[in-house]
Order: sequence, then C-alpha cells, then structure tokens
Amino acid sequence: MQRTSRQTLLLTAVVAGAVAYAALAVLESRGGALVPVPPVTGIGLLALAVVLLALGRSVRRLVEGKDTRMTQLGAARVAMLAKASSLSGSALGGYFAAQVLLAWRNITAPALREHALSAGGALLACLALVAVALVVEHWCRLPPEEDGEPA
Repeated sequence: MQRTSRQTLLLTAVVAGAVAYAALAVLESRGGALVPVPPVTGIGLLALAVVLLALGRSVRRLVEGKDTRMTQLGAARVAMLAKASSLSGSALGGYFAAQVLLAWRNITAPALREHALSAGGALLACLALVAVALVVEHWCRLPPEEDGEPA
C-alpha cells in the first residue's frame, strides 16, 4: 500500500467542494435552505480521530517490537482505516468548506452565522482527522529489510 499523497487529498477536497458548492448553490437559488450541519458531526469526526490515534499507537508499538495486543492483520486493518479516514476526511472537508462559503455570503443573518460556525467546526474536525490519519499511515510503515532480500 502506498501512502496517501497530499496532492490526492487536495484534489479530493477541491472536487468534493466544487460539486457541493454547485449543488448547494442551485438548491439555494431555487428557494431551498442550506442543509444544516448538526454539532454532533464534528464530535463524531473527532471521536474517529481519537480512536484512530489510539489504534495507530498500538501499531507503532508493534512495528517497534514492543509488547502490544496488536496483530499484523490488525495493523493492516488500521492502515486501511487510516487511508480511508484521510480520503473521507478530505472529501467531507471540501463539502463543509462549500457550506461555509455559501453561508459566508450573508453572514449578518443570525441563522447563516450559526450555520457557518457549525460547518466551520466540522471542517476543523475534518482537518484534524486527516492530520491524524496521515500520522497513523506513517506509523504503519514497515522498517526496511536489513538483509537486502525482498520479502
């Protein structure tokens, strides 16, 4: 498995944000309201980041040869969870950035101000999830072979 590149994450966020912005702008122009962002969204994303960080620490201990309950199969699953979290966090980050941009156009309205704050909080949680996922992906790397033979 290759590490997730920053270019892939940026492209995912930009494409998801552009599609979301266009769809939400059309919805708003036809008289619809912005889709509300519940505060629990950011809390859920942060909880996922904390769980991923805890699992990543166990993988790090396994890679370093220290005592842990993590198995090699479990470490591979954590690596996949980290990759999925970085990609989904980047896509959701683009979506929430589009929400903030649309609400920002009329930030003086109390409802839109509250909407921008909740979407901004979810965006920050997405950024935290992506950062944790990239760190855990780094921890999941195997050390290079010392004998020179490929595994």
